[in-house]
Amino acid sequence: MALIKDTKAVMEIRAYKEFSDLLLTDSDRACYGPRSVETANEMMAIETLLFTDDLLRNKEIALRKKYMELVKSVKKAGGNAFLFSSMHVSGEQLAQSTGIASILKFLLPHLDELVL
Repeated sequence: MALIKDTKAVMEIRAYKEFSDLLLTDSDRACYGPRSVETANEMMAIETLLFTDDLLRNKEIALRKKYMELVKSVKKAGGNAFLFSSMHVSGEQLAQSTGIASILKFLLPHLDELVL
């Protein structure tokens, strides 16, 4: 069981590192924030979804359902989803940048304009 947890944690850390690196080197292949991620999902552009467990523990049931549907949609489109613990360093870092982010399958250079 410990090996499985370690593997999961390593995969999450790699995904977060890839997201962080893309923000610096190829920002058109990464996005963060609820509206940007939802828009990217509507375009079926999400390769990897990263989100914190805080989003699923929200007091608003409708908001929790919304995020669960987002996860299902990403997985249905062939993407991956990683749930980050708010107790882990990578989860804390993700929470500092809205708690939700994604690595995109393809470039979306004008995503910020579409969200506004």
